[in-house]
Order: sequence, then structure tokens, then C-alpha cells
Amino acid sequence: QCSNCQATSTPLWRRSAKDELLCNACGLYHRSDDGSSRNNERVDKMSESSCHPTTRGTTHYRPPNMQCSNCGTCTTPLWRRDTDGSSLCNACGLYLKLHNEKRPLSMKTDHFKKRQR
Repeated sequence: QCSNCQATSTPLWRRSAKDELLCNACGLYHRSDDGSSRNNERVDKMSESSCHPTTRGTTHYRPPNMQCSNCGTCTTPLWRRDTDGSSLCNACGLYLKLHNEKRPLSMKTDHFKKRQR
């Protein structure tokens, strides 16, 4: 559990200068802000979002408050941008790049196909 925000799930665990366990976000903030802690008000705002990391064990990156501007998903293996700079999930971004039009919502799924290697 993160000693700053009490998060139990993170893509990477980090340590503070005092050897306290920190989630990835708090660790990066701690390192970039000369050792200060993340503001708890900021952490609370992030956890209220409908698009926040969960503890379901997924390995897909979900930045706080990030949502695809086309299909509305919060989970994707890679975030992309359209020509206007709006965030797109990997699937919508690739579809746009290939077909030069937005991906139809009927193509949206909640699971990812793994490659056979």
C-alpha cells in the first residue's frame, strides 16, 4: 500500500528517500518535486473519476481521467492522438490512421486479443 495515497494497485512500486513504499504516481511526483508529497486533494479528485486504475490485475495503462474521445473507453494498451490532439485509444487511433475516418462504435469490445508468438 502506498504510504502517501494508500493506493493498492500501480504499474510500478517505488521507494521514497526514507525507504517508504510509494505508488508510481506518488514516486514520480516525489522525485520531480524535490521530495514533497502529492497533495491529497489532488489524489481524491483522481480517484473520483470513472476512468481510474482498478485492482482487477490488468496490465493496461490507465492514466487518471484519460478517456478516448471517440468510443469513451478508459482502458487501452497504448494512447494515441488524432489530428486535433484529442486522446484516442489504440484501436480508434489505428482505425483512424488506416481508414481516415472515426472507428464505428459498433466495433468496440471490452477485451483485447493477444498476439500469437
